[in-house]
Amino acid sequence: MNAEQYEAIFHKMKDKLYRYALRFVKDGESAEDVVQDVMYKLWQKRQEVDTIENLEAWMMVLTRNRALDILRKVKDNQVNIDEAYSVSDQAPIPDKIMETADLMTQLNACLDQLPEKQRTVFHLREIEQMTYEEICTMTGFNLDDVKVSLFRSRKHIQRMLSKINTFGLYQA
Repeated sequence: MNAEQYEAIFHKMKDKLYRYALRFVKDGESAEDVVQDVMYKLWQKRQEVDTIENLEAWMMVLTRNRALDILRKVKDNQVNIDEAYSVSDQAPIPDKIMETADLMTQLNACLDQLPEKQRTVFHLREIEQMTYEEICTMTGFNLDDVKVSLFRSRKHIQRMLSKINTFGLYQA
C-alpha cells in the first residue's frame, strides 16, 4: 500500500471508526486517539494489507480492541448517541437537528437499556450499516446470534418508543 492508497482508506474509514470508538470510550478525544492508533497500525502493516481478507472488518476489530484497552484504564464513561449520530461527512440540515434531537435522546435511553451484545449488534448494523457477515467476522458471534440480537434490540426499541409516544401518534 502506498501513501495515496493509505490516504484514501483514511478518508473513507475515519468517521466510521470514530463513531464506533466513541460508542465504547464515550469521549471525543479518546475516540480520536483510538482512530489515530488504528490508522498508525494500518500504516505499520501497509506491506501486509494485501493479505487481509476484509480490511474494513479488520480495522473495526482493531478499533474495538483499542477502545476496550482504553476502557480498562478509565472507567465510568458514558457516550451520548446524539454525539455519535452527529458525526458525518456532511453537516446535518439545521432544521433537521431540532427535529431529531428529541428522538435521538429517546433512542439513546432505549439503547442504554439493552444488553451489551444487543447494543453492539444494533450499532454495527443500524448506525455503521455493516452486513451480517461483517458483524459476525468482527464480533465473533455466529449468524443466528447476530440476527436474534438485532431482532430483540429492534423490538425493545420499538416497544420503548411506542410507550413514550415519540412519533407523535396517539394510541387508540
